Amino acid sequence: MMDSSHSISPTQKNALHEAAVTLSASGIEQPRLEAELLLAHVLDASKEDLILHPGRELTDAQEKQFEPFIQRRCRREPLAYILGQREFWSLEFTVNPKVLIPRPETEGIIEQLLKMAGTGARDHAIHILDAGTGSGNLAVVAAVEFPLARVTAVDCSADALAVARENARKHRVADRIEFLQRDIMLPWNLPDTGGFDFILSNPPYLSSQEMARLMPDVRDYEPSAALDGGPDGLACYRRIVPEACDHLKPGGGLILEVGDDQAGSVKKIIQAHDGYYEIEIVQDLSGRGRVVSARRALG
Repeated sequence: MMDSSHSISPTQKNALHEAAVTLSASGIEQPRLEAELLLAHVLDASKEDLILHPGRELTDAQEKQFEPFIQRRCRREPLAYILGQREFWSLEFTVNPKVLIPRPETEGIIEQLLKMAGTGARDHAIHILDAGTGSGNLAVVAAVEFPLARVTAVDCSADALAVARENARKHRVADRIEFLQRDIMLPWNLPDTGGFDFILSNPPYLSSQEMARLMPDVRDYEPSAALDGGPDGLACYRRIVPEACDHLKPGGGLILEVGDDQAGSVKKIIQAHDGYYEIEIVQDLSGRGRVVSARRALG
C-alpha cells in the first residue's frame, strides 16, 4: 500500500493502482473494480468522477480512510460491510455484520410475488409476511412495490431488526411495516390479523457440509445463523411450510428462496403437507431452481 509518510499525496490514479495491486496479491477476484468502489466511497464520488479526474490528489484524511478499507478487504471482510451498504432491487440497503448481505438471486422472490399478486394487487391493502427479514430487504421492497400493503417482518435477532427498521425509514415505508422479534423455527405466535395474502422467506439453507466449505468472506464475517440450515440444509423449510399454511389466507401465496439443487426437495416437503396447490419451481438466470412457490389450499 501507499506510504503515507511521503510528503506528496498520491493521485487518484496512483492510489487506485497501488490498491488494486494489493488486493490482487490477497486473492481478490476483481481488484481494480473493488479499489474503485472503495475509493469512490471515501471521496463520496462516482466511479465516473475517478475516471474524469485521475490526477486529483487525495487529502491526508482521505488517504488515512482509504488505506484501512483496503487492509480490511485484504482480510476478506466483505465489500458490502466496509461500504456499509448493498444494492437490492435498485435500492440501497444499509448492512452490517449483524445481517446477511442481500444477494441478486433473492430478487427472484420479489419477481414471483409480483407475478402471483397480479397488477391489481397494487390497489389493495394486501398483507405480506417476511419470515426471517434480516436487513429487511424483502419487506421494504414489498412495501415499495405495493403502496397500500401492510407488511409484517419477523426475525429472531434484535440487531437484525434494528438494521431492518433503519432501511424501512430510509425508504419511507416504516409506517406500513410491523417488526416483530420471533424465531421462525419455533411456533410463530403472530398477532391475529385474519391471515396473510403472501408469506416470503429467504431462510438459512446451507447444509453442514456446505457451511464447512464456505469462502472466508462469508464464513468469517456473515452471521452463521442466517446461513446454517441444519445437516441437510432443509430444517427451516420443514418448519416454515406447516406454519405458513396456518397463517396464509386460502389461496394465499408462499414464496421461498432455496439453495442450489434444493428445489426438488423443498417441493416434496410442500407436497407432503397436503395443504397447498400450484406448487412451482422458478429458475434463476443460470437455470437453477432458485424459488419455490405455492398457494394455500382453498378448502
